[in-house]
Amino acid sequence: MKRVIITTLALVVLTTLTLGQEKRPRFRANMELMRSERVSFLTNKLQLTVDEAEKFWPLYNEYQKKREELFFARQKMMPRNFDPAKATDKDLEEMLNNMLDEDVKLAELKREYFLKIREVIPVRKVLMLHRAEQEFMNHLLNRIHEGGSPGGGDRSGRDFPTKSPLPETR
Repeated sequence: MKRVIITTLALVVLTTLTLGQEKRPRFRANMELMRSERVSFLTNKLQLTVDEAEKFWPLYNEYQKKREELFFARQKMMPRNFDPAKATDKDLEEMLNNMLDEDVKLAELKREYFLKIREVIPVRKVLMLHRAEQEFMNHLLNRIHEGGSPGGGDRSGRDFPTKSPLPETR
């Protein structure tokens, strides 16, 4: 459960970083660096063969795009200046139901794509993908926490660990 919360928090942080900043060249460059680092990180963690990578990456990129769309839609539901004290109970109830519906859509999307991915890589690697995504998000959060940017190019020149700071759960 802790990992789900941290992963969700990391995705919200990354989504928040993207809002209103897409026009900045430095931001776009960092996003591209982050994407290429994700490819390298996941390819390494999953130990994808060339044949597996050829089939895996188009599916995974499609999944990522749809997942980002869901997160952007969720962001629109609760603007930054939202004040629950000024909303009616009916509005709050509707907002909560919409957020829960979005969570269900995200889970359905993940299920759909992980089943598709299972057709192109072994099931063991699909399960490793779930964990590797969490490790990558932790890696990015460590970078941000240490003062670097999510896509690399940290200001201090330090290297950041790829090991998750959370204890392993079984």
